Amino acid sequence: MSIIQTIREKGAKISVILIALALLGFILTDYVAGKNRSRGGGASSSSIGSVNGKKINLEEFQKGVDGMEANMKQQGYPQGASTTQQAVEQTWNQEISRILLNTEFDKLGMQITKKELGDILYGPNAPDDLKKQFADETTGQYNPIKAKQAIDQMLKDKKTPAAQKEQFYNYITQLEQQRKSEKYSSMLANSSNVARWFVEKQNADNSQMAKISLVKETYSSIADSTVKIEDKEIADYISKHKDEYKQEESRSIYYVSFSAAPNAADSAEAKNRVMALRPAFDSTKDLEQFLASEGSVNFYNGYISGKTIQIAAKDSIFKTPVGSIYGPYLDEASYTLAKMIGTRQMPDTVKVRHILIATMQQDQQSGQMYPVRDSAVAKKLIDSIQTAIRNGSNFDSVCVKLSEDPGSKDKGGVYENVPSGRMMAPFNDYIFLNPVGSKGIVKTEFGYHYIEVLSQKGSGAGYKIAYLPKEITASQETDNAALNKANQFAGDSRDAKSFDDNFEKTLKPQGLLKGVGLNIGPNDGQVQGLASRTFVKNIYSAKRGE
Repeated sequence: MSIIQTIREKGAKISVILIALALLGFILTDYVAGKNRSRGGGASSSSIGSVNGKKINLEEFQKGVDGMEANMKQQGYPQGASTTQQAVEQTWNQEISRILLNTEFDKLGMQITKKELGDILYGPNAPDDLKKQFADETTGQYNPIKAKQAIDQMLKDKKTPAAQKEQFYNYITQLEQQRKSEKYSSMLANSSNVARWFVEKQNADNSQMAKISLVKETYSSIADSTVKIEDKEIADYISKHKDEYKQEESRSIYYVSFSAAPNAADSAEAKNRVMALRPAFDSTKDLEQFLASEGSVNFYNGYISGKTIQIAAKDSIFKTPVGSIYGPYLDEASYTLAKMIGTRQMPDTVKVRHILIATMQQDQQSGQMYPVRDSAVAKKLIDSIQTAIRNGSNFDSVCVKLSEDPGSKDKGGVYENVPSGRMMAPFNDYIFLNPVGSKGIVKTEFGYHYIEVLSQKGSGAGYKIAYLPKEITASQETDNAALNKANQFAGDSRDAKSFDDNFEKTLKPQGLLKGVGLNIGPNDGQVQGLASRTFVKNIYSAKRGE
């Protein structure tokens, strides 16, 4: 019982430590500047920090940050200091978790045996990437014998590059770390303990009975003037309750922001840019490539029900003849051209089932796509599945055994009430443009799908439309104008008094507002969305009133 209690206490301590130390991650944003200085040739430390006395190597930490930042960019995060800051914080928090958990693993003597490692690599719950790489070409099932032979050969072969072996060993370390974390979490989650003394005390308290008599006098019955409190009493009270009066260090500022938002000239320039592209947009034979070259990578080359399309000027766009262009029209912060590619009658929703033989798969954490099977092998497998089902094999059984779509395989491959535009475009067009009962093979970027259309609901017009937007952005002149105004105000306002006087005299009549930023912590990443970590550092390096 005491062992379980110890484990639970350790688990609670770890949670508290993780939360506390995660705050230190903000400090590491300063590391970015230090990293740049060290690359410039100056002296630099070999470690970025330490957790529980264990130093974190600067070079290894940088690799982690670079990898995290690359993954974030692939997921669509904007490039810049903000993304780098998030990458640093997440990498640091991962290091905290890894080191603290490893410390607990060592204390508990938690290890992964060779037999357990074999189960991880070659058992029924082997990693997905190994299952894909060593799938049987005929059945599509994982072949653990083939996987073990290939791995053993790679490790024994003297010609195998050292970097490849190191990469594999790092992969094994990650799998072991994951398994240890699962075992540790299960140990805590599935344990329950209440100390005997606590139960006995609770029973004793519940069995006691008491009788009391009381006299009540309210505070309001005593005049405040009759109660005298001396300064010494207040000082003594505060001294005895110091913990209750502790406050985190913070700063508060007044500020004026000068808008650098696009103006009328910037809007006109964006409109002219998109108009200049209209002839090429009209004549191009490869819309997808043309739009990608213009920075528009979200082209959906499939039909979507007009009932679900929610865009500006959609009524006018729907009236545009096939092959013609509507616009430019203003859509939020962009001028956009819309080209009508096609229109069809189609259902509102579809019930469908499918079996996927994957050629690519998406990593759930990074969002990256990685290959898992050659296209020719996948096509051969899906053809075999189609033939087997045509000859009487049970669809549900084949789906559970062979489908590689984690979202549907346990439900017989079924997706209920699928709206248009939800699936990949080739998949979408097959199920919406073919009648109920249709069966066929469709290729998407994930691989080959064997599809059966089970039912359809509703009906209406569907449209395939290509959009070419050009965002209205502030020009350099607009940005410079705002910067000049800010610099002029800053030059004239070198202290709190002149700041207030100049604002009241010159800026307030122009409709500008004086904002306030309260309780800015030393490790904050920004000030109410206005500025970056660098600005916070500048606030803390300044004196009151500057």
